[in-house]
Amino acid sequence: MCRIFGFTGKNRETLERMGEVLALGGPDDFGFFESEAFSLGHRRLSIIDLSSHARQPMEFDNLVISYNGEVYNYNEIKKELGEYSFTTTSDTEVILKAFHKWGLEAVHKFHGMFAIALWDKSTQKLTLIRDRAGVKPLYYYFDGKTFIFASELKALILHPAFKKNLNMRASSLYFQLGFVPGKHAIFQNTFKLLPGHYLIFDGKSVVTKEYWKLPQKKLAISYEEAKEQTKALLQKSFAYRLVSDVEVGLFLSGGIDSSFLASYLAKKRNIKTFTIGFKDERFNEAKIAAQTAKILGTKHYELYFDVVDLLELLPKIADIFDEPFGDSSALPTYLVAKLAREHVKVALSADGADELFGGYPLNFKNQKRFFFYKMLRFLRPVLRKKRKYMATKSFWEYKLALRYRIYPDELQEEFLLDALECNALLECMFLFDFHYFLTDDVLVKVDRTTMANSLEAREPYLDHDLIEFAFSLPLHFRMSKQILRELLHEELPHLAKLPKQGFSVPIKYWLRNELKEQVLDLLYTPSLLDNIIKKDTIIKEFLKSGKRTNAIWLMYMFRLWEERYMR
Repeated sequence: MCRIFGFTGKNRETLERMGEVLALGGPDDFGFFESEAFSLGHRRLSIIDLSSHARQPMEFDNLVISYNGEVYNYNEIKKELGEYSFTTTSDTEVILKAFHKWGLEAVHKFHGMFAIALWDKSTQKLTLIRDRAGVKPLYYYFDGKTFIFASELKALILHPAFKKNLNMRASSLYFQLGFVPGKHAIFQNTFKLLPGHYLIFDGKSVVTKEYWKLPQKKLAISYEEAKEQTKALLQKSFAYRLVSDVEVGLFLSGGIDSSFLASYLAKKRNIKTFTIGFKDERFNEAKIAAQTAKILGTKHYELYFDVVDLLELLPKIADIFDEPFGDSSALPTYLVAKLAREHVKVALSADGADELFGGYPLNFKNQKRFFFYKMLRFLRPVLRKKRKYMATKSFWEYKLALRYRIYPDELQEEFLLDALECNALLECMFLFDFHYFLTDDVLVKVDRTTMANSLEAREPYLDHDLIEFAFSLPLHFRMSKQILRELLHEELPHLAKLPKQGFSVPIKYWLRNELKEQVLDLLYTPSLLDNIIKKDTIIKEFLKSGKRTNAIWLMYMFRLWEERYMR
């Protein structure tokens, strides 16, 4: 796991500054490649082949690579490259020579998470490639003249050509969803390379192309066959994620996904597990994780925190997320990553299972609500008056309305998210969760908080073979994670009926109590908020009823980001 960056032209001072700001994501080494046409930089977190021979950027013939991630099946690919000799045992050298042999088609062989920058000295073209699920981040800036890319925005903005002009559409979408979705970024002329896409920059223009997408057809398969194939794919993916030259641990929340993963790992090796808890017993959910760890015989570590710890952590969170980010579970995720880094260099995370196997209960409640609204036609005028999107006939608009934290009519200028192609409400919900919530909320949260602690996070539920299989299953097989529950029941029967759990915080309670004064003080000060959102209306509603805590938190996190990055 590493951090990568680069730009048109040659500027050693800028390379060093960008490398410095990304140092926590790659503390073990700093390398660079320079030419008059393009420069590449790399910060290394050594996981596979810890020697200096595997440092990056790495060159072979006409190609130069700067790469972030892990390709777990690199030894299998290496066998197909028999005509090449190797000087390292790293996956980087295998990837580089795979591109040399097969060109861009090589990416279809990779199982893993990756953000790859490939400079071709002969054609003077840069290729950027992002993994299928979007586990690893990749931002770029292009103003028609200067091209810059990096793993994080905080590196892009250090380039002298970068202009920090706010993107109003991205800002609007953040306030509606709690994160900046899709290709959008908070600054103008700045974009995220979408998952499953590659980009080619020829010195004058940028072209992006999709190389992978979710399957469209459903399998004709029995439920028992689906369960057996799921188990086989999970075991293969779990085994891949253990490939490492350093010790691997596991984030254990006590829910189904991490418990099933822990039960598999505990059979293969002695593992260390990590969880977070609250000192206030009203909100503490760490006990189930501890019980699971005891049954499985893992070496278990716990860390407890309260609102005082939260107050100390907030400035650091604003620094880590160089784009406004409203998921409050980033706070405990940062702390559990910090705890894990004291003991291991790699930690497995169980993210992705909810999106693949229908794990969000709210989706099924909202499906019932939608049909209830359609049946009771007399409710439509009331709903339309209150929130026009709640009365829509469009599955996609209804899905978005359910996700809104701040409604479009509470913004100074309304921007809506591009629609996804879907033919049923539940399908819309599953697609939204995978393409937007998973990629731009969950995976961003895990990547930034772990990298800020120089820890590599791996996502065993997001192998692309498993993703393709899950999305090929009939929708009724992907309900409430039934397949995973039954597989877990075979391993840990007492946990199979557990509700969904994660590293969450009682942010609504704290906003109404300990955090209230400092939050409102910051919101009342003049800021960019005033050009984006009708904040006074929301604040008045909060003060009157105690509601709208989600909206208050999003505004507060935006203000912390603004103080850090826009002054």
